[in-house]
Amino acid sequence: MAVTTRPAPPLTPTSRAGRRPSPARRADGGRTSGVPTRAVTWHPADRLPLDDPYFARGPRHVGYVLAASVVMLPLLVPSGPGNTALADVGILALVVVVVLWLRHEHVPVGVPYLLPMGLLVTAGATSAFQSGAESAVLAVLQDIFCLLWAAAIANAVRRRRWLLDVLLRAWVWSGVFWAGVLCAGRIAGISWMAGLSAKDGGRASLTFDDPNLAANYFLVCIALILATSVIRHRVARGLAVLLVLLAIVFTGSNGAAVGLAVMAGVGVLLRLRRRQGVLAALAAAFLAAAGVALVVPQVNLSAIGQKAADSVQILKDSLGRSDESSGSREALASETLGLYLGGDLVGVGPGRTKAALKGEAAPYVKEAHNDYLATLVERGALGGLGLVALIAVTAVRLGRVATWTQSRWVSHVVPRPEFLLALGCALAAAALFYEVLHFRHIWALLGLVAGIDPAAWGFERRNPGPVR
Repeated sequence: MAVTTRPAPPLTPTSRAGRRPSPARRADGGRTSGVPTRAVTWHPADRLPLDDPYFARGPRHVGYVLAASVVMLPLLVPSGPGNTALADVGILALVVVVVLWLRHEHVPVGVPYLLPMGLLVTAGATSAFQSGAESAVLAVLQDIFCLLWAAAIANAVRRRRWLLDVLLRAWVWSGVFWAGVLCAGRIAGISWMAGLSAKDGGRASLTFDDPNLAANYFLVCIALILATSVIRHRVARGLAVLLVLLAIVFTGSNGAAVGLAVMAGVGVLLRLRRRQGVLAALAAAFLAAAGVALVVPQVNLSAIGQKAADSVQILKDSLGRSDESSGSREALASETLGLYLGGDLVGVGPGRTKAALKGEAAPYVKEAHNDYLATLVERGALGGLGLVALIAVTAVRLGRVATWTQSRWVSHVVPRPEFLLALGCALAAAALFYEVLHFRHIWALLGLVAGIDPAAWGFERRNPGPVR
């Protein structure tokens, strides 16, 4: 009896019958340059039979909870004990529902990023025990909670193609909706809607309670709009990007502006590599670097910041505070580094940088606002090793997602995965200004990347054991 296979979805720029793009016309209206392509290679999912559970539209209850957990990500105000929020209700519900569903289907639950997070959690628990602070123990529990959140998403989208579609649609459209709410509130002057507060001046934060956190969330939304086919028409996609960009402008986040520049630059180079080849991308990168090297020394950033400080409110809240912001970051980084050099190999405990600086009578007492320094100071040498491992694992996964052959089913909903790699570079830069590993939406992104990683998917089908 012949095995019936599921018909393929429309061919996309990322995958043409399971191989890399050919010189033929692309689905997005462009053309490739005629760069030689590799021989035809197939993803395991392209050979699955029609009745494979991967193609089932369900389970519905998992899809509903998954969509709700993503839509609720910005709901961080009001906050509860231990920095909990309404968003955590959706996250916890998804973790429980996914675990029960997979147990009912008698399939193993993979935990991506287990090794690096194991190192970070072990280092955090050790330093928390030494410090004896309850807040440090709570930070370790938060790490485990975020890891389970990422694992739930990875397992869901890897087991059901429909759940991947649900996740991306919910994330993109809710991101556009929340950006519209912020912009409407800011333009209309409705403080509670835009998330305006006296401590942040005219900077909007929606329901994040932190303008920088809100800006980082919207930065991820822009990358997802560009990477996915959720918004298919170019004009509509461009309008959505402009709306989310306006929301970022209203947050007044300079760090998000740096992230946007990094993401745009890397994204353009990766698109150029895909269309014209590696040499063309390298040539463009060299010319861009040379141009930046020539132009930047001629630009007086301090003068621009001073003019912006005397300008309209939007510029005051962004460029106008660039000198103050950069100066405070430099002072904080110097104090934090001195704290590490004068400490031990174990660390002061997760989330205790501010308390340690206060104990040292430092002139500028705040949290680290830097993932790299915060990990070293709070979790010691072992924590630093765990962070390096986490960055390496994430970079490898993003590289595979952006460059390896994907299944046609994934390529249909993520036709431009190079923007996910560009987003990864932007987040690596943002980690110099914020502690992004504390952001819930970052762990949702890591779960998505692990779920669509073509190497991990193929390994799981051959050997359904835990994914490392």
